[in-house]
Amino acid sequence: MKEKAVFCAEPVIAAYEGSRKYDDLENANAFFDCYHDLAYHVTLGYRIVLETEHHFISMGTSGVSLSDKTATIQEFEESGECLEPFIHTDLGAPWVDYESTLFVGERLTKVEKQEGFYLLSFDHFQLKLIPHDLEKDDVPSLQKNDHWSYNHVYGCERLLKRKCECGGTGELLLDFVSDYVVRCKNCKKSTWAAMNAINAIEDWNAGELHCDLKNIVIE
Repeated sequence: MKEKAVFCAEPVIAAYEGSRKYDDLENANAFFDCYHDLAYHVTLGYRIVLETEHHFISMGTSGVSLSDKTATIQEFEESGECLEPFIHTDLGAPWVDYESTLFVGERLTKVEKQEGFYLLSFDHFQLKLIPHDLEKDDVPSLQKNDHWSYNHVYGCERLLKRKCECGGTGELLLDFVSDYVVRCKNCKKSTWAAMNAINAIEDWNAGELHCDLKNIVIE
């Protein structure tokens, strides 16, 4: 039986954020929502670029495009744009943004045009790409009713490889100072807070559960 064609058969090896070098587009903005939905809200002036072995995948206001990798990532920049990796190494130890943890290793298998957004299907999750008009200035942000509350962080469930000693599964959370923990859904034990999601995930997989988060509020 013939296999269905996929948008890109190669896994992502790196991810980048594209933004303007100069503040020349009023209201240019982007918000990566992984707290209530997996959705990338974006205006002109921003985009995400995913790199595979032989391709660049561009995700922006005009949708998703697949290009052969015939140039370096710097040469793939658009006029007036800077493409910055989601892994930062200029301060010594790598700082790994959530987007890198989410995308690297995944294949973008399908892109569907929906009413008002594009639905992107990856191997283990779906992402909404939601274009916004510059003039409307309506890109959302993470709003909290309680300063001390936590938020779910969705998309990386596949990376939580082990179960808690009680048999419960883990959930990735963002705390009130934007650090990450992984908490057992059953007994509520958790990892220490980590500044990068991947570090909290690694602590969970190593069984490093030293906190009790029974009484937190999750929005």
